[in-house]
Amino acid sequence: MPDAEVTLPSTTASVPTARRFVESVLLGWGLERLSWDAAMIISELTSNVALHAGGSAFIVRVSGRPDGSVRLEVSDGSLRLPQQRTHSATATTGRGLRIVGDLADDWGATAGVGGKTVWVELGGPASRAAAAENDVEVDVDHLLADLDPRDEDQPGTAPSARNPQARRRATLARAA
Repeated sequence: MPDAEVTLPSTTASVPTARRFVESVLLGWGLERLSWDAAMIISELTSNVALHAGGSAFIVRVSGRPDGSVRLEVSDGSLRLPQQRTHSATATTGRGLRIVGDLADDWGATAGVGGKTVWVELGGPASRAAAAENDVEVDVDHLLADLDPRDEDQPGTAPSARNPQARRRATLARAA
Protein backbone atom coordinates (compact mmCIF):
# COMPACT_ATOMS: atom_id res chain seq x y z
CA MET A 1 0.00 0.00 0.00
CA PRO A 2 1.26 3.49 -0.68
CA ASP A 3 1.80 6.16 1.93
CA ALA A 4 -0.45 9.21 2.19
CA GLU A 5 0.55 12.52 3.73
CA VAL A 6 -0.93 15.97 4.32
CA THR A 7 0.52 19.14 5.85
CA LEU A 8 -1.90 21.27 7.87
CA PRO A 9 -1.70 24.51 9.87
CA SER A 10 -1.09 24.04 13.61
CA THR A 11 -4.52 25.17 14.73
CA THR A 12 -7.43 23.39 16.34
CA ALA A 13 -9.41 24.01 13.13
CA SER A 14 -7.09 21.47 11.42
CA VAL A 15 -8.14 18.61 13.72
CA PRO A 16 -11.33 17.68 11.81
CA THR A 17 -9.46 17.98 8.50
CA ALA A 18 -6.78 15.57 9.76
CA ARG A 19 -9.46 13.16 10.97
CA ARG A 20 -11.32 13.22 7.62
CA PHE A 21 -8.03 12.77 5.75
CA VAL A 22 -7.15 9.61 7.71
CA GLU A 23 -10.67 8.21 7.41
CA SER A 24 -10.75 8.78 3.64
CA VAL A 25 -7.32 7.17 3.15
CA LEU A 26 -8.30 4.09 5.15
CA LEU A 27 -11.66 3.78 3.38
CA GLY A 28 -9.89 4.10 0.04
CA TRP A 29 -7.55 1.28 1.01
CA GLY A 30 -10.44 -0.94 2.11
CA LEU A 31 -9.51 -0.69 5.81
CA GLU A 32 -12.87 0.48 7.15
CA ARG A 33 -12.37 -1.66 10.26
CA LEU A 34 -9.57 0.70 11.38
CA SER A 35 -11.17 4.03 10.54
CA TRP A 36 -12.95 4.74 13.85
CA ASP A 37 -9.92 4.00 16.05
CA ALA A 38 -7.60 5.81 13.64
CA ALA A 39 -9.87 8.88 13.58
CA MET A 40 -9.95 8.99 17.40
CA ILE A 41 -6.17 8.64 17.61
CA ILE A 42 -5.47 11.30 14.98
CA SER A 43 -7.93 13.66 16.69
CA GLU A 44 -6.04 13.29 19.97
CA LEU A 45 -2.57 13.63 18.44
CA THR A 46 -3.39 16.62 16.25
CA SER A 47 -5.21 18.33 19.13
CA ASN A 48 -2.05 17.93 21.17
CA VAL A 49 -0.01 19.55 18.39
CA ALA A 50 -2.41 22.49 18.11
CA LEU A 51 -2.57 23.01 21.88
CA HIS A 52 0.96 22.20 23.02
CA ALA A 53 3.55 22.08 20.23
CA GLY A 54 3.29 25.53 18.69
CA GLY A 55 4.82 26.05 15.28
CA SER A 56 3.06 26.87 12.05
CA ALA A 57 2.28 23.42 10.62
CA PHE A 58 2.23 19.68 11.23
CA ILE A 59 2.29 16.62 8.98
CA VAL A 60 -0.09 13.65 9.16
CA ARG A 61 1.19 10.50 7.49
CA VAL A 62 -0.60 7.17 6.96
CA SER A 63 1.44 4.14 5.92
CA GLY A 64 -0.19 0.87 4.96
CA ARG A 65 1.47 -2.45 5.78
CA PRO A 66 1.25 -5.72 3.82
CA ASP A 67 -0.44 -7.43 6.81
CA GLY A 68 -3.35 -4.95 6.72
CA SER A 69 -2.12 -2.85 9.62
CA VAL A 70 -1.29 0.84 9.41
CA ARG A 71 1.18 3.24 10.92
CA LEU A 72 -0.09 6.73 11.69
CA GLU A 73 2.40 9.54 12.24
CA VAL A 74 2.03 13.15 13.31
CA SER A 75 5.18 15.27 12.96
CA ASP A 76 5.66 18.81 14.24
CA GLY A 77 8.49 21.24 14.89
CA SER A 78 8.53 20.89 18.68
CA LEU A 79 11.23 18.86 20.42
CA ARG A 80 8.99 18.40 23.47
CA LEU A 81 7.93 14.74 23.65
CA PRO A 82 4.38 13.91 24.73
CA GLN A 83 3.80 12.93 28.35
CA GLN A 84 0.70 11.40 29.81
CA ARG A 85 -0.75 13.76 32.37
CA THR A 86 -2.14 12.93 35.76
CA HIS A 87 -5.65 14.26 36.13
CA SER A 88 -8.41 14.30 38.69
CA ALA A 89 -11.63 12.40 38.19
CA THR A 90 -13.43 15.66 37.37
CA ALA A 91 -10.82 17.10 34.98
CA THR A 92 -12.07 17.75 31.46
CA THR A 93 -8.66 17.31 29.82
CA GLY A 94 -5.58 15.15 30.18
CA ARG A 95 -6.83 11.80 28.88
CA GLY A 96 -5.74 11.99 25.24
CA LEU A 97 -2.61 9.85 25.43
CA ARG A 98 -4.44 7.27 27.50
CA ILE A 99 -7.05 7.03 24.74
CA VAL A 100 -4.25 6.63 22.20
CA GLY A 101 -2.69 3.86 24.30
CA ASP A 102 -6.01 2.08 24.74
CA LEU A 103 -6.79 2.07 21.02
CA ALA A 104 -3.34 1.48 19.52
CA ASP A 105 -1.39 -1.75 19.23
CA ASP A 106 1.72 0.29 20.03
CA TRP A 107 2.73 3.95 20.04
CA GLY A 108 5.68 6.16 20.79
CA ALA A 109 7.55 9.30 19.83
CA THR A 110 10.88 9.99 18.17
CA ALA A 111 12.73 13.27 18.45
CA GLY A 112 14.74 14.55 15.52
CA VAL A 113 16.74 17.63 14.72
CA GLY A 114 13.75 19.58 13.40
CA GLY A 115 11.06 18.32 15.77
CA LYS A 116 9.34 15.10 16.74
CA THR A 117 7.11 12.42 15.27
CA VAL A 118 4.47 10.66 17.33
CA TRP A 119 3.68 7.30 15.75
CA VAL A 120 0.96 4.71 16.24
CA GLU A 121 0.68 1.11 15.02
CA LEU A 122 -2.90 0.00 14.51
CA GLY A 123 -4.71 -3.11 13.28
CA GLY A 124 -1.92 -5.66 13.32
CA PRO A 125 -2.33 -9.43 13.67
CA ALA A 126 -2.32 -9.25 17.49
CA SER A 127 -5.27 -6.85 17.58
CA ARG A 128 -7.20 -8.94 15.03
CA ALA A 129 -6.63 -12.07 17.12
CA ALA A 130 -7.81 -10.23 20.26
CA ALA A 131 -10.87 -8.98 18.39
CA ALA A 132 -11.79 -12.49 17.29
CA GLU A 133 -11.27 -13.82 20.81
CA ASN A 134 -13.32 -11.05 22.41
CA ASP A 135 -16.05 -10.79 19.78
CA VAL A 136 -19.29 -10.33 21.72
CA GLU A 137 -22.84 -9.36 20.98
CA VAL A 138 -23.48 -5.87 22.28
CA ASP A 139 -26.77 -4.39 23.41
CA VAL A 140 -26.23 -0.90 21.99
CA ASP A 141 -29.16 0.61 23.92
CA HIS A 142 -27.70 -0.69 27.18
CA LEU A 143 -24.26 0.64 26.23
CA LEU A 144 -25.61 4.09 25.42
CA ALA A 145 -27.65 4.18 28.61
CA ASP A 146 -24.47 3.50 30.57
CA LEU A 147 -22.90 6.61 29.03
CA ASP A 148 -25.52 8.93 30.51
CA PRO A 149 -23.48 11.69 32.21
CA ARG A 150 -26.10 12.10 34.92
CA ASP A 151 -25.15 8.71 36.40
CA GLU A 152 -21.38 9.21 36.17
CA ASP A 153 -20.90 8.36 39.84
CA GLN A 154 -23.04 5.22 39.62
CA PRO A 155 -21.18 2.02 38.76
CA GLY A 156 -22.46 0.55 35.50
CA THR A 157 -22.89 -3.10 34.79
CA ALA A 158 -22.70 -2.86 31.02
CA PRO A 159 -19.58 -2.28 28.93
CA SER A 160 -18.96 1.45 28.93
CA ALA A 161 -16.64 4.16 27.77
CA ARG A 162 -15.15 4.04 31.25
CA ASN A 163 -14.02 0.51 30.35
CA PRO A 164 -11.96 0.95 27.17
CA GLN A 165 -11.49 -2.78 26.58
CA ALA A 166 -15.24 -3.36 26.61
CA ARG A 167 -15.73 -0.35 24.33
CA ARG A 168 -13.06 -1.69 21.98
CA ARG A 169 -14.71 -5.11 21.90
CA ALA A 170 -18.04 -3.44 21.16
CA THR A 171 -16.48 -1.47 18.32
CA LEU A 172 -14.74 -4.52 16.92
CA ALA A 173 -17.92 -6.61 17.16
CA ARG A 174 -19.85 -3.87 15.37
CA ALA A 175 -17.21 -3.74 12.61
CA ALA A 176 -17.23 -7.53 12.06
